[in-house]
Amino acid sequence: MSLLLYGGRRSPLDAVFREMRDLERAMVMPYWQNANFLDFNSAADVGEVINDENKYGLKLDVSHFRPEELQVNIDGRKLTIEGNHESRTEHGTTQRSFVRSFYLPEDVDVSAVRSSLTDDGHLAIEAPKAATSRGRAIPITRNANEAIKAKPQENGDKK
Repeated sequence: MSLLLYGGRRSPLDAVFREMRDLERAMVMPYWQNANFLDFNSAADVGEVINDENKYGLKLDVSHFRPEELQVNIDGRKLTIEGNHESRTEHGTTQRSFVRSFYLPEDVDVSAVRSSLTDDGHLAIEAPKAATSRGRAIPITRNANEAIKAKPQENGDKK
């Protein structure tokens, strides 16, 4: 609502009224109503997935977890990454955890999966692609000792 008492110009109080309206809206509507829930957990996103002809890999930001609080397990083709953190102070307890599961592609060598943790808290998991058998020409060789002999034909006509 603007007051047009000053020769068609807005009132100097318009800015104050706008601030009061915004403040009232903020008090009635909780801060998280318009929030992006994906931003609440830093480990929610997979930072990078690599799936090329040589390897499969992924990277996660796990900087809020110590190395001993992380586990990487594989069961068949299911790769599971878990993190559990708990800290206690005189003011209370803080707990943080996550579980991420991925199914590895069929062409990944699951016996060669490796994981590493960088100093800045990025967990990298990599596995090479299994050697695929591509079509190839098979040469035909002849052995001189094993010559193929033609069977004599039996002829039903006798002279």
